Amino acid sequence: MITNEKIIEKFKNGNFAGAETSAPQHITTTISHVFVDKTKVWKVYKGDNFFFNENFNDLSKKESRFSFTRKDFIWNHRLSPEVYLELKGITLRDDKLIFGDANDSADDLVIVMNKIDMNNGLFNLLNENKLSLSDCFQIGKQLGERSKGLPQEEPVRDLYEDFVQRSNDLVSWLAGVEKYISKDEAQTYLNTFSQFVELNKIKFEKSTGLIGPCLDIHADNVVFTNGNLLPIDTYAPKEAWLYGYKFLNIYRVATDIYAFLGEEYFEQTLKGYEESTGDKLPREFDRSLVLYCELITCPYQYMLSEKDPSRLKVAEKYHIFLKRL
Repeated sequence: MITNEKIIEKFKNGNFAGAETSAPQHITTTISHVFVDKTKVWKVYKGDNFFFNENFNDLSKKESRFSFTRKDFIWNHRLSPEVYLELKGITLRDDKLIFGDANDSADDLVIVMNKIDMNNGLFNLLNENKLSLSDCFQIGKQLGERSKGLPQEEPVRDLYEDFVQRSNDLVSWLAGVEKYISKDEAQTYLNTFSQFVELNKIKFEKSTGLIGPCLDIHADNVVFTNGNLLPIDTYAPKEAWLYGYKFLNIYRVATDIYAFLGEEYFEQTLKGYEESTGDKLPREFDRSLVLYCELITCPYQYMLSEKDPSRLKVAEKYHIFLKRL
């Protein structure tokens, strides 16, 4: 079952309760329809992306799409309640959209959000060199504070097994950008990371309390406005990625900052996180964790550049940083 096109048409035309204009901006992502109005945003997941359904999470069936949407909302609401307001059910009745409870009888679900200024997204702030050392400290500190409210679950695998799985996932991820990162170059990075995992196998197997919620977080889904950090859209697309090494969250954000602004700003980001959480970060793993994070981010930016050529310079900047690790 794919998203009801009649419902999408109603949203596109502003023909629903709460619409502020007759034509909200309609943004189509890989798996969602997003409608941006004057002060509010509505997001409806779709189920007709074959690649996503096959490789990440099958949203083609109503039951699985509803489950994904509910979990996504709970996750993001706990992180940024100022942005993620409520989850509503949508029913199309007599050619009208009716909003109600987000139960199984609804035709679809919609996440209702406050609109935020994406000009203050971390991606833009890094590109325009608008972050100070104290800003980076606050980003790390507030990420640590906000992450405390995320859902906690018992790990289904130990830390070693998690790293092995993540290492395997990188293989297919890098294979998708062979025109930018050659097979030989990619294999060098993969070997380096695999060696790190194997060298620390016993330590990881014996580690306890180090697996926690993992955010799908990077410069494109972090907003820093008026000194306030707002993570958005951080629910991982694949269930296996939702829990893992709990320090990956801060390293992913800090790595973006490192690539653009340098080591001093990277250090301040980590320092802020340590202050808010009381955790001591595994600084002996810095290079390996930064490498892992960059092997996610650099290919992602190359993928984005296929549709948005302006992203190519960003991807190349990340690539230069990757080669220096």
